[in-house]
Amino acid sequence: MSNYIVAIPARYASTRFPGKPLVLVGGIPMIKRVCMQALKSDAKEVVACIDDERVESALAGMDKVKVCMTSQDCKCGTDRLAQMIEKLNIDENTIIVNVQGDEPLINPEHIRQVAHLLEESNADMSTLCFKIDNVKDVFDPNCVKVVFDKNNMAMYFSRAPIPYERENFRNKDISSLEFEHYHHIGIYAYRAKTVLNYSKMPQVTLEKCESLEQLRLLQNGMSIVVGVTDNPPETGVDTPEDLERINSILKNL
Repeated sequence: MSNYIVAIPARYASTRFPGKPLVLVGGIPMIKRVCMQALKSDAKEVVACIDDERVESALAGMDKVKVCMTSQDCKCGTDRLAQMIEKLNIDENTIIVNVQGDEPLINPEHIRQVAHLLEESNADMSTLCFKIDNVKDVFDPNCVKVVFDKNNMAMYFSRAPIPYERENFRNKDISSLEFEHYHHIGIYAYRAKTVLNYSKMPQVTLEKCESLEQLRLLQNGMSIVVGVTDNPPETGVDTPEDLERINSILKNL
């Protein structure tokens, strides 16, 4: 067992999908299923950072999962993690893996990979990506791309097609990619002190422009190490349509 914590922030009053943590995924409340996946990693502890007693009730009986009640006023998942760190008096050097509460099919191997990546690095944060194999995703703004240097340190994250293949992309009919492009996976590991520092930083221009929180760290001169996985993740549940798709996947397993 490794010395890191998995934290799962979950907001009950989701704007696009109210009550999302409690929707049934394969007959199990989503927050519970996410916790079940997290427990398959080698984390020393799994903590659900929630804001509603109904969600707490759904986790009753999961003795290996710690519940931390956070404020309904938290603006983002990182704010919930910061409250958890302060409430549970977590040491500032403890590594925390942030697993979104709407990722019921999160791969435990991704949790292990991103945690161990940070353990072996001096970076402020770690994250994952996978290679893109089609032109459509490169131009899809919902597909966040990342470029990194020879040491796997992130240079930039963007919804735009980066790197931009100048000669290839000027053609109207683009059939293939000539260079490598990587799809960012929204899983992060950071030490507790980084979470606390991040939660106190004001939004930066690049973050506002791209609507990507990780750019707050980069623009403030902090470092993000990027790991590459050969196993692309299943997408999370943002809408009722996503829920139907995930349940269809589970029926066929």
